[in-house]
Amino acid sequence: MSELVLKINNLKKWYGTNKVFEDVCLEVRPKEVVSIIGPSGSGKTTLLRCIMLLEKFQEGSIILDGDEVGYHNVNGKRKRYSEKVISSQRILTGIVFQSLNLFPHLTALKNVVLGLIKVKHMDKSEAEKIGIKLLERVDLGEKLHSYPSKLSGGQQQRVAIARAIAMNPKILLFDEVTSALDPELIGEVLNVIKQLAKDGTTMLIVTHEMSFAYEVSDKVVFMDAGKVADIGTPQEIFIERNSPRLKEFLSTFNA
Repeated sequence: MSELVLKINNLKKWYGTNKVFEDVCLEVRPKEVVSIIGPSGSGKTTLLRCIMLLEKFQEGSIILDGDEVGYHNVNGKRKRYSEKVISSQRILTGIVFQSLNLFPHLTALKNVVLGLIKVKHMDKSEAEKIGIKLLERVDLGEKLHSYPSKLSGGQQQRVAIARAIAMNPKILLFDEVTSALDPELIGEVLNVIKQLAKDGTTMLIVTHEMSFAYEVSDKVVFMDAGKVADIGTPQEIFIERNSPRLKEFLSTFNA
């Protein structure tokens, strides 16, 4: 196992003349939970999409489990890997989006096992054993055969988390997974993530839930205007707040 699960070096991303972020550097170690906070438009979600190789980036590198992903050098020129290679590299990460993006025509169990069967070519019965175990782990053992339309938003997100875990990724990415939920459903999803943290799951979490980030994180990254403006322990970020801009941002949460 690599000493670092994820290493981002001087990452730059833009659309036309619109700079999304620049010179982003970040490291995530095995079993570490890193939260990314910051105002809307600071590049947090796009950064996750670049790590997942769902977005192209113009400069810099992303190293997952010791190997650079997304791009390689061909005769001294930077070239993106083929989609076949990209797909194989994408398996290293699992992502849970803020949108409740389950397949509506599949039950909870079938949503979870789909990747195991189609991507990892696992036997259906073996995949279903894993799927049942994971749905029980997120307290949905009684909802195996329920369709998304019969599940609450919080239950749907827990199915999405189980689906991401099923692929056994090196790192789990969470993109504002509670933003589309009613307030009373937020806690049940955050509790699942807290348990994953206790179990030693490596995670990178974009969130606006400041108290949650303080409680669950080993390290917190503050992104602002497309840059990593501050990085430190929860104590350093939320209590000491040495940066004036960080203080200003956190004051909007009455933290």
